Amino acid sequence: MPLPETTILNFFNKVLISLSELVPAGDSCSIDSLISQCKSIVFGGERGDYELILDYCKNSGLVQIRMKSITISTLGQKFLDANRERYFEINEAQKQLIAERIIFKGAWSHYARELFELFSLNQGASTYELSIIDNSLSDDKNKTIHFFKYLGILQDHEFVIRVDKKYSELVYQLTADGKGITELQLEKSLMENRRLGAQAENVVVEFEKQRLKELGKMAQAELVKRISTVDVSAGYDVESFDGITDEIFPNMFIEVKATQGNEIRFYWSNNEMRVAKKKKDTYWIYMLVNFKEDKPQESIPIIIQNPEHCIKKNNCLIMKAHTFLISEIDEVKLSEHNINEVMWRQLV
Repeated sequence: MPLPETTILNFFNKVLISLSELVPAGDSCSIDSLISQCKSIVFGGERGDYELILDYCKNSGLVQIRMKSITISTLGQKFLDANRERYFEINEAQKQLIAERIIFKGAWSHYARELFELFSLNQGASTYELSIIDNSLSDDKNKTIHFFKYLGILQDHEFVIRVDKKYSELVYQLTADGKGITELQLEKSLMENRRLGAQAENVVVEFEKQRLKELGKMAQAELVKRISTVDVSAGYDVESFDGITDEIFPNMFIEVKATQGNEIRFYWSNNEMRVAKKKKDTYWIYMLVNFKEDKPQESIPIIIQNPEHCIKKNNCLIMKAHTFLISEIDEVKLSEHNINEVMWRQLV
């Protein structure tokens, strides 16, 4: 069933208000009685095709229809309760309910998934966007965009269509690799757990300081720092030193990734990839797997030098656009390293 015209959404109110006036919540009435009641209520100044409108109400999960009887659903009652004034036109709270419960997590989610697979992550803006210059869209996709703009999911921003930030995590959950939400929430991503990412970066800073101290590079150890707190567009999180020379200018630029899962799996932005390509061997990814917020120091980092080169040549990893999801497809070979009690594993 195609997405409805935006004007049909207003008739959801008329149907649910009429149903609530006919029977108490949880009870049912005949479809014919409901249609007669809808036609008798004069507000909104519009006539509707109630057979079509009821099909959409059923398809969206607002009502339940069995045989020729109709009952308001739990979702339908929430939709009705969001319109306390009993207006004809849907309000902002109802639009948000449609977006969250029907578009992203309900009957119309396949329209959202198909559309948002075309969007790319804009890390600087902390949301997803689609260029209207670089992309030619079908009539169906343009209709979906118009519908989502009406609901407030999408906004025009210069030459791009941008997801409203309050829906960016839902877009991420819907489109990221087709995995379940539970697994997605374990990933370190700009779209989800910022606290986990910041904690992981602090762990890496302390790890690097300890590593350099073990190498006798006390001055360099004191200069290790998180750069992400002052420059979110740098393309990496931590500045450090390889410990080979006594230089006081950093020559290790570290992007920190963390996951509570036990496999190598992270999102790599376009900006991070560009910086990695430019810095080559001085760019590193430190991956903290099995990362526990209550015991962060227990994570032993997996480090990848020159990842733009190393990941592409490694047949145990796969990279997927749009934000370059790196994940294992076979057991990855890692070499063990340690300096006294400072341990790490490196991608071979």
